[in-house]
Amino acid sequence: MYAILQHGGHQYRVASGDRILVDRIPVEVGSTVTLESVLLLGDGAETDVAKGSPVEASVTATVIAHRRGRKIRVFSYKPKKRHRRTLGYRSQLTELLIDEIGRGKAEPKPKAAAPKRAAAPKQAKAEVIEAAAEAVAEEAVAIAAEAEAVEVEVAVAELAVAELAVEEAVAAETEQPAAEEAAAKPAAPKRARTPKAKKDPGDGA
Repeated sequence: MYAILQHGGHQYRVASGDRILVDRIPVEVGSTVTLESVLLLGDGAETDVAKGSPVEASVTATVIAHRRGRKIRVFSYKPKKRHRRTLGYRSQLTELLIDEIGRGKAEPKPKAAAPKRAAAPKQAKAEVIEAAAEAVAEEAVAIAAEAEAVEVEVAVAELAVAELAVEEAVAAETEQPAAEEAAAKPAAPKRARTPKAKKDPGDGA
């Protein structure tokens, strides 16, 4: 028995035991895949051909390996523009081993039911709420302590400024009488200059 199946825009003629390379299938190596897009199914004298819709048949295969195709070089250029570009491409492929070709569509595998989350007991929720409330209260106490510390620092700074102002006022009051006494002292009389005797040119000196 052989079949012609379609996958990834390509058609493959396969029989049991064949190996084919198809476009990358995102499954693990060693897992089993089912290909249902069968266009023709041949079994000796009987041949089923798809007419408008795929034949009711399925091909079961095992993933052997994930490979990469040969490198393709793509070179493009534009004349008189100094444009040259080289690109490389390697297609991502999956190697399959055909295990079985059967008539009729494969039975869909039942989906595993997602595990249900256990309902949290009300007591646990209450404990969580209490813990959150305690955390909020602790944060409030810490914020209040920080605010008190800031207020104390501000008060200390204001007290220091007031003490400095008092010291400056006392110093100004102490300096003022000394300045008044210095201003009240009479000024010393200036000495009169004695005129020098002029030399007489007739002295023969």
